[in-house]
Amino acid sequence: MAKYEVVNGVGIIPEGVTEIVESAFEDCTSLTSVVIPEGVTEIGNYAFYKCTSLTSVEIPSSVTVIGCSAFYGCTSLTSVVIPEGVTEIGWNAFEGCESLTSVVINGKIKEIGESTFSNTGLESITLPSSIRAIGESAFSGCTSLTSIVIPERVTEIESWAFYGCESLTSVIIPSSVTEIGYKAFEDCTGLESITLPAGVEKIYDNAFEGCTSIKAINVPAKTKDYYIQCLPEELHSLIVEMEPVKKTKGRDVSYGIWRIVRTEDNRTEVYKNNERCPKSAPAL
Repeated sequence: MAKYEVVNGVGIIPEGVTEIVESAFEDCTSLTSVVIPEGVTEIGNYAFYKCTSLTSVEIPSSVTVIGCSAFYGCTSLTSVVIPEGVTEIGWNAFEGCESLTSVVINGKIKEIGESTFSNTGLESITLPSSIRAIGESAFSGCTSLTSIVIPERVTEIESWAFYGCESLTSVIIPSSVTEIGYKAFEDCTGLESITLPAGVEKIYDNAFEGCTSIKAINVPAKTKDYYIQCLPEELHSLIVEMEPVKKTKGRDVSYGIWRIVRTEDNRTEVYKNNERCPKSAPAL
């Protein structure tokens, strides 16, 4: 069996290894850095589990799989670049990496799995266009996460996906999404606005419970009745209808989003693409 060692804080991967075996460096608190050699294709389950002093890791382009809980509880890890060849990231892979503020995903993964980045220090993340689903509790407890771009091909945001992301201020959900899971955005106390597409077929219970700062829920005008049925009654007054309006005639047709908002002092304000307009909107 290949021998894994730590020399002066550096993890040594044996020559010729193509898979870092399960629990290879588990609970190795003296490990501070590791360079995974080219040729390794898989980082096994629990490979670096609770390596609490690990601050950096270089993952080569040959890696295709990052196993379940591979970097779980690596509390000193600050950043990770996931290479293009990665097609699978296991459950809980980076859970509890509380110092992890930056993640770049270049891989062609189709799902952010269960609790993959739960309880990390992430401030923002851009997901690749290959993503189809955001799994259960994928980003739950990421209290520093302020923004996220959800790719156009995502069809499902599963239960607790963003639970407790208290610094998240706005979310635009793409038209491809059909389901928003149970408690998906619960206790996102900083969330002020959310834009929901016409294609949503199911919003499960308590999806936005505890989102005490929400000021507007932007929905397509033609599906307003649906959202009244599926959102809690206390949120009905926050529903703002949107309507696409042609900006050009003839050649290319592009669309802008107009919102008409009635203020507390009974004034009407008009917004185009989320920017306040000095003049009235065209007739819808």
